[in-house]
Amino acid sequence: MRRRWRAKGCAGLALLWLLGPAPGRAEAPADEPAVQVVQRVLPAVANINAERVVRRQVRDPFELFFGRYYIFSERVRSLGSGVVVAPEGFVLTCAHVVERAVNRAVKVSLSQGSGYQADVLFEDPAQDLALLKVHAHKALPAYDIQRLSPNLLGQTVIVLGNPVGYQNSVSKGILSAKDRAIQTEEGQIGGLLQTDAAINPGNSGGPLVDLTGAFVGLSSAKFSGEAIEGIGFAIPGERVLAWYRKAREAALGGRKAPVATLDRFLAKRFGIVAQELTEELAASFRVAPGSGLLIGSVERGSPAAAAGIQAGMILVAIGNIQVSDLGDLPPELAKIGPGARVPLTITIVEQRGPILFQRTQTVEVVAR
Repeated sequence: MRRRWRAKGCAGLALLWLLGPAPGRAEAPADEPAVQVVQRVLPAVANINAERVVRRQVRDPFELFFGRYYIFSERVRSLGSGVVVAPEGFVLTCAHVVERAVNRAVKVSLSQGSGYQADVLFEDPAQDLALLKVHAHKALPAYDIQRLSPNLLGQTVIVLGNPVGYQNSVSKGILSAKDRAIQTEEGQIGGLLQTDAAINPGNSGGPLVDLTGAFVGLSSAKFSGEAIEGIGFAIPGERVLAWYRKAREAALGGRKAPVATLDRFLAKRFGIVAQELTEELAASFRVAPGSGLLIGSVERGSPAAAAGIQAGMILVAIGNIQVSDLGDLPPELAKIGPGARVPLTITIVEQRGPILFQRTQTVEVVAR
């Protein structure tokens, strides 16, 4: 009896093994999460073609003695990516993709081949974000950026876009780090996501998503060198979503988006309240009008206060950018983010008896 039971038991196990799933059976490609996500998101990914005017200064070699220069303009094309975020044609991309676009107009084409003209509604160099509006007479496929990814270190991320002009390209990697700051030619950008997914020129403005299709962020830049490869950066999804909501509200309300100005930048990043040097103020400080900004007050506990900057000093330059008015924020300064170490050139005017003494020095301030 005991032997019979053993035989029956062995037969039953064999039957279960035969009926059960074969070990190591591969998942069908169409069922892979990455494939399914790409199929859902790719229709909303846009290729952005912008034409911009670049002004160049050329010195005539035959006129070197006279120091004569000639200015000419040429049109160059800028390629990038974007993502349709509303069926009525709102498209998000990076500001550097569409900067100085001719007549603020660009061409947008989608993955299925349809092409449209679009207007640049708002640009924000400080956030490196821009909002476009496509001229379409039908609803466009849109991606929902309101469903945000938790952005966990090590999670898989998928990059969609048009690297070096190759439309409808996909790459995959992991989320390597958060809150990264990078130095570019225009300045420092902070609070970025880092990934090892392939990000190349032309990817900028395209979406990063996770394996559920949730929004991770927008591709922004790639850092590479002789010994460094495969480090890409993206603007976090929550920052993109917050900016988009304000820009969209302004667009639908017919209002202009808030303009980034130097006075707001100084107060936000350094805790400095400044004013322009009028002729009267300049005369009292024995400096030339427009030679800097008079610091009116410094917020207690601010980065400027920690660096020893005080009211009554004159701010001459931020990095290598000379400052003289509190109007539009220069694009180079708009790239400065939290944690950036920024050299400020300060002129200190001291009166000793009837004599005014001036000295200029550079102070490093950590932006907040």
